[in-house]
Amino acid sequence: MPRSDSSSPVLKQTKGRVEISHHRAERLFLKLSLGGLAAIVLLIALIWGGYATYVRWQEKRLVRQAEVALQKGDARAASLAARAVLELKPESIGASRVAAQLSERSGDRAAISWRRKVAQADHHSAEDVLAWARSALQFGEIGTADMALAQVNPKDRETGGFHAVSALLAQARNESDKAEREWTEAVRLAPQEKAYQLQLGGSRLRQADPVQRASGAQILQNLQTDPHYQVAAARMLITEKIAKRESVTKVLELARELQRYPDATFPDRLLFLDLLKQANDSQFASYLTELEKSASTKRGDLAELLSWMSQAGLNMLAIDFVRTLPSEILDQLPVPLAVADIYARLKDWDKLERLTKSGNWRDLDFLRHAFLARALKGQEKAAEAGREWDTAMKGAASASEHTTMLMRVVSSWGWENESIEVMWALAKFPEKEKEAFRTLYRYYAKNRDSQGLYRVLARLAELNPQDLDIQNNLAQLSLLLNARSEEARRVATEVYHKAPSNAAYATTYAYALLTKGDTEAAGKVMSALTAEQLKEPAISAYYGVCLAALKDPRARQFLDAGENATLLPEEKTLLEKARNSLDSPKTN
Repeated sequence: MPRSDSSSPVLKQTKGRVEISHHRAERLFLKLSLGGLAAIVLLIALIWGGYATYVRWQEKRLVRQAEVALQKGDARAASLAARAVLELKPESIGASRVAAQLSERSGDRAAISWRRKVAQADHHSAEDVLAWARSALQFGEIGTADMALAQVNPKDRETGGFHAVSALLAQARNESDKAEREWTEAVRLAPQEKAYQLQLGGSRLRQADPVQRASGAQILQNLQTDPHYQVAAARMLITEKIAKRESVTKVLELARELQRYPDATFPDRLLFLDLLKQANDSQFASYLTELEKSASTKRGDLAELLSWMSQAGLNMLAIDFVRTLPSEILDQLPVPLAVADIYARLKDWDKLERLTKSGNWRDLDFLRHAFLARALKGQEKAAEAGREWDTAMKGAASASEHTTMLMRVVSSWGWENESIEVMWALAKFPEKEKEAFRTLYRYYAKNRDSQGLYRVLARLAELNPQDLDIQNNLAQLSLLLNARSEEARRVATEVYHKAPSNAAYATTYAYALLTKGDTEAAGKVMSALTAEQLKEPAISAYYGVCLAALKDPRARQFLDAGENATLLPEEKTLLEKARNSLDSPKTN
């Protein structure tokens, strides 16, 4: 059978055409594939670009919407718009600014975090950094405000805004002279800013120098002609006159003028009413009637008026007024709270119990339970009162503001044990712990409560490990109470070697040496103090103890001087033992 010859010209041409067609097909497929891929990439880019454009458009639109709502005072609409933006674009600077403003207006400390986020973002402005500092000052975070101001660029520091915030920081630190200088500079750099003039006037009004005070008063009097600042200026002038204990008649004239201003608030009118009462002015009764009529349909004003009447000792008059009001307004918070306070001041436990036995004061329901506990305790129903008090404590524990409110209420009742319990609860909140521990320290020191002082100092030492005074006091108290003595001796030694000339540190160190039997070393440490330092009663007491341990006859004179010191029970026992040891024979 004959074979095909592949080398024939016809076959070669056919094979060539097939190969060319195959290459063309491959190139076409490759072009189509690459074209399809490019189309897909282009489509994705178009979609992504379109989405990014959509997000930018929505961000701009909603942020503007939120800003307009803020200007109109519509916090709810502003919040909804800002949240919608943050869901689309969490890093949105505009929405974060709105969130910060909303938090500041509602007293929410989250404002500081929002301001920090904006101030640390790319393309932030100097004003964003200053807003962060102002927010920190609003919530008492002086350290954060200081840190924020330090981040302002040098070129942005020669502005009225920078010096205004620096002045606020100085005021927070009670540096009145520095605050006055900063406000002066702020006014120099931004003379058109009347808000700075207002603050400068107030700052100068608080100065000791009569010339400065006169200058401040003049600035504020000038601002009283400006409708936007006349109310604030008048308040500052009135506050200063009251602080200086000027005659009621002088203050009354300013208050009379203030309450005539269109922007004067209900508290401004209450101030005028209070001054009328103090001056025994014939206008008092008619003006009180006028305020009662004005407040009878406004729950906030009504609660303020009732509270003022109660504090002014007009409780029976307040109750007569309450009887004329419809139940609808009496049931609206914060009116029931003001009425409860009146019943508590009148010690009308039965009516107070009926008012607070049921109902729901919403987020203030913990106060309803507290007032109910007061009513039950007044009727000597101790067990029931205890249960209501526990409920009040639990209800207030969710927020420092609630705990602070509960503290004020129980303090006004003179409930000492409960006040301390609330103060310990308040100390759990970072923003309140320093103030709470200071109050607790003063209370336990006043009552010579060593165990209470130890608890406070132990917590303060954790919070302030670098504070030598706190570490020293804790070490001393630990040694007196024989609590963690070895650790106390170690701390006392470290503190002393950091500042050996400090008499208090030397005394604690000497006592630490004494507690482990090293009387000679203890005596040397105390003897190294100056004669003037040894005259201080508290130092004399411990020097006397050291000398008594050495059987030194000078011990009695120092122990006698130590009796003038404010001593804890354990310290009194220590001195008594030292005296007794002097009467016993010396052993070798």
